[in-house]
Amino acid sequence: MRFFLTFWTLFACAHANAAILREDIGELKIHDLLIRPNFTLKEPTNGAFSIGESSFALRWELESKFAGVVRIGPRTLLNPLARYASTVNSDIILVEAYAEYNDPYGRFRFGRLPVEFGYEGRQWERELIFPRSLLFKNRAMMLRDVGGSYEIEHNNFYSGFVIHNGESDSDQDGRIWYTARMGFKEEKFEIGLAGQTGSTKPLGTAASSDPLAGVDPTKDAKWRLAGLYTAFTRKQWEFVLEAYSGEREQDKKTGRFATGHADLGFIFSKTFSTHLRYDMFDPNQRIDNDMERQASLSLVFSNKTHSSNIIIVGTKVFEENRQIGNDEFRLIWSLSPSGVVRF
Repeated sequence: MRFFLTFWTLFACAHANAAILREDIGELKIHDLLIRPNFTLKEPTNGAFSIGESSFALRWELESKFAGVVRIGPRTLLNPLARYASTVNSDIILVEAYAEYNDPYGRFRFGRLPVEFGYEGRQWERELIFPRSLLFKNRAMMLRDVGGSYEIEHNNFYSGFVIHNGESDSDQDGRIWYTARMGFKEEKFEIGLAGQTGSTKPLGTAASSDPLAGVDPTKDAKWRLAGLYTAFTRKQWEFVLEAYSGEREQDKKTGRFATGHADLGFIFSKTFSTHLRYDMFDPNQRIDNDMERQASLSLVFSNKTHSSNIIIVGTKVFEENRQIGNDEFRLIWSLSPSGVVRF
């Protein structure tokens, strides 16, 4: 009898100490886990396999106020602006590493964090059906950058801003970029405005050959991009529309570009849905016959929890001066836990 009393006393003390220890150091959990390999076949006969947008993220929380997030994935998840570099390596790096403070007066983040421009820019990679739209594919907008952010929500209205380097990495030219958003969101409807402004110097852009808006990379430039987005979500269908207009100011001359996409999805059952997308990108509105336009059709086969999704995407590219085809077929297998896994 004494043995059992001693055992339960020690067990209770150990359990109490563990509870206190867990409260002192916070809680560590798997924030996100995504395996998203894909196979791409481009016209005429180019094919390639890749790990796609696969990534792994951990989140540490303390007292429901303090948190830290680290995410490991390919460098392409940063999606740095093309005006700084012509190409992006696909090596595995720390694509997110930020501290977070949550308060009734808003959410603060600091570090390498998501920029969250527009509607699509706020979607996690595991929520994507199509590859990122032409705004991101042409790297006219970054996905992640080094800086600080603030966001607040009240009565379904939200607003937020990010102050960041613009280069998705260490600052080279000393220029600061500003990205902001504001909108209204409820369960089945969202509408909002998004904008970004910043400037570049030749120190950071001289090595790039990006022709967006007729920019001269060897001179200082100011950039602005703004537009609206809306989303409707119903039981059997969903619709997303985004439209943005941008301009470049250089030597008292202005160049403009425009982009936008519309997505329509039909959910036939818990395990099957189809999706349509029309996407356009006009890199320089002063030049005719340079607009990129494409239409995509996607078939999605899922298990009941949507933790496993087979995504088939066919893309038809409409070219103003078509010389050689570059239509695309893409097969994606997206695997991600349907819930949060805790240690």
